[in-house]
Amino acid sequence: MSATPGRPALVREKRRSRLLLDTSVWIYHFQQHPEFGAAANRVLHDIESGVAEGLVSELSLLELTVHPLRLGRQDVADDYELLLTEFPHLVLVPATREILLDAAALRAAHGLRTPDAIHLATAIHGGATAVVTNDASWCRVREVRVIALAQYRSGQKE
Repeated sequence: MSATPGRPALVREKRRSRLLLDTSVWIYHFQQHPEFGAAANRVLHDIESGVAEGLVSELSLLELTVHPLRLGRQDVADDYELLLTEFPHLVLVPATREILLDAAALRAAHGLRTPDAIHLATAIHGGATAVVTNDASWCRVREVRVIALAQYRSGQKE
């Protein structure tokens, strides 16, 4: 459809993907994992550049900071917290009672581990179009689309 003078053309805007990131994506990025580091970097680049929106559960903050704290590296733990709170186009989602109750239901229905159920419930509550993980057990869940990091690595985002 062409625009008439003074009126913009009607453009069908494609909705950006909203991706919940499993903690493993961050770990592969930080460690520059030989097999999955590049894929993790691509996912994060897509979010940073605004190609996709990102979601991350506050649970990832806990999971990411344990190792540096064990090593006495409060500075690294602080850097991770700052990164998750300031990363462009990324929302750090609180673990609310509603999310935890839905995580319990997901865990009961699919036999998930508690952290996995919390991440997935966060994705559902946050309106994620998909979750990105390297955990094959998440594929049992039908409530949200699961993208294996290996798929993202090969350019099969959606």
